[in-house]
Amino acid sequence: MPYVPMVAEVVLLYAWPVLAAAAALLLARSALRHWWEQRAGRVYELPVAYGGAVLRAAGAVLAVGAAVLTASFPPFGGLTGHGGARDTVVAAAPAPPAPADVRPGQSPEPEEDDAPPRTLGHPSGGTLEELEDGTRVWLPPQYDFPNSAGLYFPLVVAHLDPADPDLFAGFAAQSLRGLADPVVVVLPARCGGGAVELPDAVGRLYRVLPDRTARAVLGVGQDASCVVRRQLERPSRYAAAIGVSGAYEPDGPQDMDGGAARPAPRTPGVGAYQAGAAPRPQLLLAVPSGEESARSSALALRGRMRGMPAEVRVLDNITPRRRLFALVAGYVTEKLDGPGRL
Repeated sequence: MPYVPMVAEVVLLYAWPVLAAAAALLLARSALRHWWEQRAGRVYELPVAYGGAVLRAAGAVLAVGAAVLTASFPPFGGLTGHGGARDTVVAAAPAPPAPADVRPGQSPEPEEDDAPPRTLGHPSGGTLEELEDGTRVWLPPQYDFPNSAGLYFPLVVAHLDPADPDLFAGFAAQSLRGLADPVVVVLPARCGGGAVELPDAVGRLYRVLPDRTARAVLGVGQDASCVVRRQLERPSRYAAAIGVSGAYEPDGPQDMDGGAARPAPRTPGVGAYQAGAAPRPQLLLAVPSGEESARSSALALRGRMRGMPAEVRVLDNITPRRRLFALVAGYVTEKLDGPGRL
């Protein structure tokens, strides 16, 4: 989905050059008028001072320069990030195609057994590819911008239907508006299915940040309880976990491997959390509008976690669903490291 500028952005784009040009015309007219007034005084042997005319002319020249600059460089676009000191990604035209032997984002020295990914499409302006083992990877639009060369991106492991268009659309729109960082989204097999959650090939083929502080996990529907349980049991793998439309049983999220209930997630590792030996789990439980059972389950889980060394945030009654994923992108931006260079 191509990015459509907001009304305020369009107004800014055209208003600044028009205002600067109008100021230049007014100052030029005032300078000329002042010059003629001073010349007319010479006939009556009055003192002549052209300083005011010169100042007005200089202001007109500056206004013309401002009009040209604001027309050439719009006052919006690209990535603002969160933190101010980050490397920025400015919206620009996609880079020309790379030579056949080197694809954008590929490691300079990939391993010999890494088969090239297969491009499936370009949802929401990004690029969706499929690895040899079936894992899909969505690259945000900013990934291939010319000034993104050498820039590494945070990563979200998402367990959901790969055909779901709302996740990519929400993430892309929020990042192109400068309200969230662009992230690489990896879509492996179902959570708890026994497969490797994040194939090693992802780190070799794509520019993704390797640290835990730049990685989050997301689950939708029945995968939501799985990612939440894993975050509570092993918070050292991801900086945050997001469950969307999940059902969280009173005795803890269900084990998706065999369907049997595990002990309550607050039991294992609590002492380690309190002693500071493990990171503090970060959870976001998101619920679209109209899903009352999922909302009640999320609120109940937050209540059971009260007093525990974990942060549980609930985001509910959001519509449309695409906006919910846009807000999830903002949460990911808050919790993860932004794009950077290694």
